[in-house]
Amino acid sequence: MQTTFQESMTASPRYLWIDNPAAAGDLVAALPNQAIALDTEFMRTQTYFADLALIQLRCGEILALVDPTVPGVLDELRPMMAHPGDKILHSASEDVEVLLRALGTAPTPLFDTQVAATLCGAAFPPSYQKLVSSELGLELAKGATRSDWLQRPLTADQCEYAADDVRYLPALYARLHQRLSDLDRLAWLFEEGERVALKASEEDRNPHLKVRSAERLPAPQQRRLWRLLTWREQQARSRNRPRTWILDNAIAQRVATLDKPTPAALAAACTIEGRAQPRLAEKLEPLLAAPASDAELAIPILCVLSDAEKARAAELRKHIESRSAALAMSADFLLPRRGVEYWARHGELPAEFRGWRETALC
Repeated sequence: MQTTFQESMTASPRYLWIDNPAAAGDLVAALPNQAIALDTEFMRTQTYFADLALIQLRCGEILALVDPTVPGVLDELRPMMAHPGDKILHSASEDVEVLLRALGTAPTPLFDTQVAATLCGAAFPPSYQKLVSSELGLELAKGATRSDWLQRPLTADQCEYAADDVRYLPALYARLHQRLSDLDRLAWLFEEGERVALKASEEDRNPHLKVRSAERLPAPQQRRLWRLLTWREQQARSRNRPRTWILDNAIAQRVATLDKPTPAALAAACTIEGRAQPRLAEKLEPLLAAPASDAELAIPILCVLSDAEKARAAELRKHIESRSAALAMSADFLLPRRGVEYWARHGELPAEFRGWRETALC
């Protein structure tokens, strides 16, 4: 039997279980004007898009576990995203992506406690369990991490684990918010949150850039790799299947090296662990035969750093390490490797790493 929001509040459990639209609407209406701690549980083993299984939130004295699999519940939750309070998450990128798809809006202003702790000097990346332990002196159970979150009913252990994921976020928020304010780095934190929200809402237009070994491929082969990975993304989305189910990374790179391949050469490239995949080869044959589009011809081409650029990158790393020591911040977080290499090659930070990092580094 479904429980109303008022009945749940009267029972005063350690958490509220919200499993119908009416209770979800009452929950949102009852949220105080405070920061909202959020987390999600989802499954994504056989799909491209995550199957959202649970939304956890804490705001003031309210701690709720919301079942988004019930029709109508997500519709009632959408107004929560316009709540003026900060949205507190830990290691937020995947949760932001899932919430954006489910509720139509990314959680903003975003206060990521993992980023906040790193900006305060914690070793990168600090886990939620370690942060709760170091900041609050509490040890959290990890047993339900990989359980089936789509099963119903959830077990008591699952519910307690899920509730704990937001139970302590407001306390972490209060401590880290004050520390960042004292360091004059709050703006840095919220800028990172805006970057995460923007990234979640944008399509990856250059998937080949994430393939590290692609820099050693000639430009025509990089363009073919882009074509293959772009096709894979479209197929994965439309069929809601994992990318690697559509086209394995290793196969994509092998096929990209083929210039006007024969059917036999293409079939050989499409093998995985010795198993032929003739249907895949048939699908890729016309794709490879098509002329390059304007978008394909305009993609950025990866290149191995020249000796002069490598020397410049080494000098920049020394500078970054010096600045990270002065800021008491992880050098890898301050500027990741791809940012260092871009800076060495172009003489400026890449767009995604401008903003507060320019203040910290330049």
